[in-house]
Order: sequence, then structure tokens, then C-alpha cells
Amino acid sequence: MPGAKNPSPDPDHKTPEPETYDVVISGSGVVGMTLAAGLARFGLTVALIESNNLAESLTDEFDGRAYAIAYAPYVMLNALDLWRHVGRQAQPINEIHVTDGRAPMFLHFDEKDLGDGPLGYMVEVRHLRAGLYEAISQDRNITLITPDRISGTVNRPGHCELTLDSGRALRASLLISAEGRQSPLRDRMAIRARNWDYRQTAIVTTVRHAADHGGTAYERFYPGGPFAILPLPDRRSSIVWCEPPDLARAIMKLSDIAFDAELAKKFGRFLGEVRHMGRRWSYPLSAQLADHYTAPRFCLIGDAAHGIHPIAGQGFNLGLRDIAALIEVLVDAKRLGGDLGSEFTLERYVRWRRPDNNILALGMDGLTRLFSNDIAPLRLARQIGLDMVDELPPLKKFFMRHARGTVGKLPKLLRGQRL
Repeated sequence: MPGAKNPSPDPDHKTPEPETYDVVISGSGVVGMTLAAGLARFGLTVALIESNNLAESLTDEFDGRAYAIAYAPYVMLNALDLWRHVGRQAQPINEIHVTDGRAPMFLHFDEKDLGDGPLGYMVEVRHLRAGLYEAISQDRNITLITPDRISGTVNRPGHCELTLDSGRALRASLLISAEGRQSPLRDRMAIRARNWDYRQTAIVTTVRHAADHGGTAYERFYPGGPFAILPLPDRRSSIVWCEPPDLARAIMKLSDIAFDAELAKKFGRFLGEVRHMGRRWSYPLSAQLADHYTAPRFCLIGDAAHGIHPIAGQGFNLGLRDIAALIEVLVDAKRLGGDLGSEFTLERYVRWRRPDNNILALGMDGLTRLFSNDIAPLRLARQIGLDMVDELPPLKKFFMRHARGTVGKLPKLLRGQRL
């Protein structure tokens, strides 16, 4: 307004002194909490910021999924002393049974063929979140700031300065987004993410069945999408039932009795009578890859960097492998007196993780497209391929080691080694 005067500065107003940390992590999902706990174990100070009310995300109704944790990530969680928090109600995966629909040919993985432990573990997300929250709440190197969000970022020589909606000011060597696929910080840093839609929706629920599953995970591939039966304790299983969106919406609207009737048709009778327990959830399925993992004093981790189809249960495992590499990179830099947020430090993380993530994402994309159709020649080729792998022990053991996450240049934590 013409003639208006700026208000006189308040002589008593002082800019808050920034709180100083080694690392600030935005996003307190299972990836963000695991990374915070891992870094804190090695003496790094961490501020963990969550925009939502974290207490509400710890209820049983928040997320009905269960995650497969491969053997190598389990070894890491054990090495970080986190498994005692998150694994109390874990179910070992002793066998995996894969079929193309109800074809007689199949692929069967059995942990006895390797002889050094389960193929992995199933853990319900509600138990993961509660256990990780327990762990970070007990760690003096972690400051949990919730609900709050980052409203401003400025890079300075040797550090970045962050402003929160609450007015708090933070200073850190490195800012990390563990915010998931819709990362606001990734957008703020002008990092593009490429997406593709599978035109499938995953229906997720927990079921109880009459017979014991014996720690066996089942995956059946149908033209509409895969159907997975994932073992949980107490004669329960987590169901991931993928269908085209219109059909999935119709299934979600069914009454409990009608839903159980349709579920029994898909499930079969091999575990006796089956009924779903509690709520059902649905999630649209897509894939996403970020063009870059880093910006000045900033990096992406977990689903903020990559999101894949759940066809092989590897999404959370990719995030855990990111964590293993990033912890090793940052702890090494800290011990050597280096700059945690420097381009040199972050480039080591990118070189370690991006090729693996991209290869697996594209591999899962190809697998999804190969099996999500009913073209007769492809259907026959799929069935013969599954049978061939099952009949060739060296090839089968190679795929089993991939499923366990024990192939490739592994960070020390994935091998159970201390840094």
C-alpha cells in the first residue's frame, strides 16, 4: 500500500538458535525409523520429523499389510539390536511355492536346500511400527519431532539449515527424505520421479485357516494379477489379492460373508476353512523411479527413491538394503572426519544402491507383465520355465539366494558384521 511503513523491529524478538544434528530425516515410516535407529547406534545424532500424528500410526487399524523381510536384512536388524523389538511376532518363511494359476507345474523353494536358516520372515506392519517406535523412543541420540514438517531449507557452507512449521530451527550436515512415494522434499529439490501404472489394485487382509501353513508362502499368478498367501503366526496368513481396479472395487464392497465366499474360491481348500479377520485394505499398484537420488546436502531413501510392484515382496527389502549402505557410508565418513553431506560422500551411496534398485525394479516390472496376461504361448512358456528352474538345483539355489538377499556386493550390516 502506498505510504505504508514497515513495522519497527521488535528489540526483544530473537531468532531461535538452531538445534544441531548430524542428520535430519523427514518421514517416520518403517524406513525412516529403521535408518534413525541404525545411525544412532553408531553415535550419530538424528532428528526424525513426522508431519502426521505418529501415535495414530501405531494402532492396529493403521495398516493391514505384512512385510517379507529377507534373510540378509534380518541379519542387519539383528546386528543393529532391532530384531528384539520388531521380531517378537515374526513368522519364519521356510518354503515358497510358486505356480502359474492352478497349473500342475510349480517352483518350490525349501530352506533345507541351503541349510543355513529361513528364506526370510513375515512381520505385520503394525508390529514393525510399534517395535521401531519403542527402539527410537529409548535412544538418546534420536530427537523425534511430531507432528511437524519442514517449511524451509537453506544450504550453507558445511551444513544445511531447516525451518519447521512450528518455528523450530534445525542445522544438520545432511537432510534425508524417507517420506515415501509422494515425497514433498523430493519435489522441493526438483527431483523428478517417473511413474507407471499397472492397472491393478492389491486387496490386503489377514485370514485365519483351519490347517497349519508350515511356514510356507504361496504365490499364484493369474491374468488379473498375483495372489499371495503369506504365513503369519497362529494359523493366520496375510493375503495380497491383486485384480484390475474395477473388479477390486467390487470385491471390496462385498459383505463379509460374500467376501469370504469369493476368497475361498481363490484360496482353495488346502488349508481348510478360511475366513478373513477384521478390516480389508486396498492399494493401487504402480512403480516409480527417481531420476536422481541426491541434491546438495540431500538424499532419498526407500520408496522416495524407488517403488516397485509387490509381486516378489521385495519393496521393503530394497529400503533395508538402502539403509545398510547409507549407514556404512555415513559412519565411515564420520569416523574419518569427513563431511556427511558432501557430494563425495553421497555419490558413494548412489553408486552402491541405484544400479541394484533399478535392476530389481525393471526385473519386477518384466515379471509382472509376463505373468499378468492369458496369452496361450506365454502361459505355456511360463509353466515350462517354472518347472525347468525347479528341476535344476544350481539355478534354483541361485534364485533362492537372490530371494534371501545374499547375492552381490553386500554392505557389512547385511553380512552381520559390525562397522
